[in-house]
Amino acid sequence: MLKKLRDIIAPESEFSKNFFTLFKGTVIAQIIPMALMPVLTRIYTPEDFGILELFISVATILGSIANLRYELSIVLPDKKEDAWNIMGFGFIIALIFSIVSMLVFGIFAGEIADLLNNSKIKFWLYFVPLAVLLQGLFNMLSYYNTREKLFKSISYASVSRSVFRTLGQLGLGILKKSPAGLIIGQLLGLIASLFPLSRKIKFKLFFKKINWKNMKAQAHRYRDFPRFTMPSTLANSISVNMTSMLISALYKITNVGYYSLANRILGIPSALIGSSMTNVYYKEAHDQRKKFGNATEIFWSTFKKLLVLSIPLVIVILSIGEWLFAFVFGEEWRVAGTYAKILIPLIAIRFIVAPLSVSLSVFERQKISLLWQLGLLIISIIIFAISATLGWEIESFLILMVSVLSLYYGFFIFILYRVVSGKL
Repeated sequence: MLKKLRDIIAPESEFSKNFFTLFKGTVIAQIIPMALMPVLTRIYTPEDFGILELFISVATILGSIANLRYELSIVLPDKKEDAWNIMGFGFIIALIFSIVSMLVFGIFAGEIADLLNNSKIKFWLYFVPLAVLLQGLFNMLSYYNTREKLFKSISYASVSRSVFRTLGQLGLGILKKSPAGLIIGQLLGLIASLFPLSRKIKFKLFFKKINWKNMKAQAHRYRDFPRFTMPSTLANSISVNMTSMLISALYKITNVGYYSLANRILGIPSALIGSSMTNVYYKEAHDQRKKFGNATEIFWSTFKKLLVLSIPLVIVILSIGEWLFAFVFGEEWRVAGTYAKILIPLIAIRFIVAPLSVSLSVFERQKISLLWQLGLLIISIIIFAISATLGWEIESFLILMVSVLSLYYGFFIFILYRVVSGKL
C-alpha cells in the first residue's frame, strides 16, 4: 500500500519537485491561520465573519475577471518579451476595471446592500475596487512566475499573504471587535503577496520592452481568453460565491458566518494542495501538449494524487465534524460543523476538479469552458429558486445543492479527459 502511494506521488519527478516547492510554502502559510483561527472565532462573531464573507464574495467575483483572463496566456508565448506585453496589458485592464467598479459602487452601494439584506456591508463595498485591483496585479504576477518556474517566489507570496492577513485580523480584532479587522486584514494580505512575486522582475527592462503595438498584437492573438474563458470564469465565480450572498438574502447573516467557516476550513486542502497542483499541472500539461499532442499522462497522474489526498478529510468530517468544530472553534460554531458534514462531498470533488480544469486553457478549449460554466450557473440559480419557492430551511437547501452539483462536477471530469486526450 505504501509503495503504491509512493508511486502515485512520485517525488523524484519534476512535477512533484515543483509541487512540493509550492506545497511547503503553502503549508507554512496555513500554519498561522490554522493556529490562530480558534482565537479569531472567539474574538469575532458569526455575524462579523458573515460580513467578511460577503465582502470576499463580491471582491472574488470581480477579481476573477480583473484581467479579462489574459493572465492565463502568459505561459503560452515562446518569447519572454511577448509575455511581458501580455502582463503590461493585464495591468492596464486591472486599473481600468477597478476604476469602473469604483464608480459603480459609489452610485449603487446602498442598493446592493439592500439586495444582500445587510446594511453593514454598504460601507465595505467602497473597498471592493481596491481588492479588485490588488487581485488583478496578483493574477498577472503569479502566472508570470509560473511561466518562469519561479515556484519559490509563488510560495513566498502565499506565506506573506497569509501571515499579514491573519496577524492583521488578530491585532485589529484585539483593538476593536468589528468586521473592520477581518476586512482590513484581508487587504493587507493581498498587498503583502505582491512583493515576493515582483522581486525577480527587472522592471526597467520590462517597461523598455513593452509597447502598445505588441500589447495589441498579443491581445488579439489570445483574444479567446476574454471572449470565452472570461465569461466562463465569471459564471463559475458567481455560481460558487453567490451561495454566501443568497444565504444572506434568504436567511440570516449569522448563517453566512457559519457557512463561511465551514467552507473556509474545508477549503484548506485546496489552499494547501490544490493551488500548488494547479500551477505545476498547468505548466506540465502545456509542455506535454507541445511534445505529444495530448496530456493524458499528467492528467491521470494528477487525478490520482488529488483523489488519494481528498479521502482522509472526507472520513474525518463525516465522522466527527460537529464535535470537531465545537471543540476547536467554540461551542457557538457547532452549527458550522453540521454545514461541513453536508458540504464535504462537493468540496472533495471540487478539490479534484479545480487543478484539472485549467486543461481547457492549455488546449484552448475556452468554448467548452464557457458552456460548462454557464450550465453550472443556471443549475445553481435553479437550486436557489426551488429552495426559495418551497421555503426550505438552509440545511435542506445545502443538501440539494451538494447532491446536484457533485454529479455535475463528476460529468466535468469526463469532459476534461476527452479534451486532454484530443477527442474533444
